[in-house]
Amino acid sequence: MKYGILALTALSLIACSSEVEVNYKLSETVPVELYVESIYSTFDLEGVERVGTITADYVHLDYSQKGDTIEIRRNFEIDKSRGYLKNSHPAELQWRLPNVETKGVAERVVSVKGFDEFDSLLYRIPMPQRWRDQLLNPDYVKHLERQEKHRYEMTHLLTGPVPEKGNITQLLRDRGRLNFALIQIDSVVTSGFQTLDKRQCLNYTVYMKETESFPYYIWEQHVNSKIGTEKFQAYHKDLKAEYETAYRVAIDPSNGIPCQEQEIKHGVHTMVNPKTGDVATFRSSTGLERLYTYGATAPVKK
Repeated sequence: MKYGILALTALSLIACSSEVEVNYKLSETVPVELYVESIYSTFDLEGVERVGTITADYVHLDYSQKGDTIEIRRNFEIDKSRGYLKNSHPAELQWRLPNVETKGVAERVVSVKGFDEFDSLLYRIPMPQRWRDQLLNPDYVKHLERQEKHRYEMTHLLTGPVPEKGNITQLLRDRGRLNFALIQIDSVVTSGFQTLDKRQCLNYTVYMKETESFPYYIWEQHVNSKIGTEKFQAYHKDLKAEYETAYRVAIDPSNGIPCQEQEIKHGVHTMVNPKTGDVATFRSSTGLERLYTYGATAPVKK
């Protein structure tokens, strides 16, 4: 409901909002330092939010362009994660891959390379063997590649003239930029400029609904991190989750390079006791942030 109110408020502003031209044009390679932080929490039996994991990684990026193709090369630098899932959450471990290369045309990814090193990464990081066995499932690599594509798509939604403030959902639909198979986008709202990294960055937020068919690791944290939920360790079948997500992006409209991303996910998780058939639920809250700073370090090696 609160997301809907924000979207309706923005709709009332669109008529008087000025327009901004968004371009994805790079005349030279742009080095960027990226700080990634994620906070994973669940709510205990008393309804108190309990933070279980805080991941933090530093990554170097190089943005470049060849013809219509945008290239993003990244390499891992430093990990500062802590908490229950610091060495096991697959969505966070992927930031520790040595090198990843993503290429896109317009808002679509055409190739992703580097995730074939995920298995090797798992053997270099200390973790319980049961988690390593779980993560060695090849489906995880496919899932992580989809996430990489998803982040690219969310940061390349806007193009051409867009209102500085307002609900631009229909505008993007008319331009064919909201055709996604696996997520349901409710609305996209621009909210004006803010200064980040000495850049004037345009903010927009994508409100969406997402589902996850096997949210194993947040379930592990919930039932095993000693917050009074241990009785649900037996509820380990048919794990699934539904999320309401607000995905905020701030971009430099002169070249399309992000300044910041923030994702706030409110989840409802379902779990089943295979012996009794009893069904239970719990709630989660996930906050993801990525902060981009123009850097002067050496480009990523090809």
